[in-house]
Amino acid sequence: MSTALAASMVLLTGCLGSPPEPTPTPPAVFASEAEAFAAAEETYRAYIDAVNARRDDLASEPDPQSFLIGEALEADLKSLREFEELGIQIEGDTEIVAIEPISADVKTGATLLETCYDVSNARIINDAGEDVTVADRDPRLLLSVRFAYVDDGLAIQEMAAVDGGAC
Repeated sequence: MSTALAASMVLLTGCLGSPPEPTPTPPAVFASEAEAFAAAEETYRAYIDAVNARRDDLASEPDPQSFLIGEALEADLKSLREFEELGIQIEGDTEIVAIEPISADVKTGATLLETCYDVSNARIINDAGEDVTVADRDPRLLLSVRFAYVDDGLAIQEMAAVDGGAC
């Protein structure tokens, strides 16, 4: 009888199979919030450098759009089309005055910064070469910049002016 019992146990456990293996938790994208913020700031500064370089030389690399995805890329493409239709372009550099870390998800890489962006040296020029920059514009803009983790790095997913934000 013990042989039959042993055989039954083997058959029973064989039918039940081994317990499922736990699904491994994917590793965090960043080791800390500080690391996420540093990566976001580096990405944003590289993007602004690329934008400024592209204004001076249309063939400059990297292409500023290579830093953008989603809503940010769509908004940039739309702006370029509108500028072309209006016969205007931007000349002159812009610069980052300050960057404030807001939030970071170390697991997904989603990061949010607020940036103070100085546009006082940038001018809007029409097809006739005339400066048509609004005279009383605010020379500084406070922007909310949202990043997503893509292809082993951060990309700018969304940029928006902060309502009532001053910097």
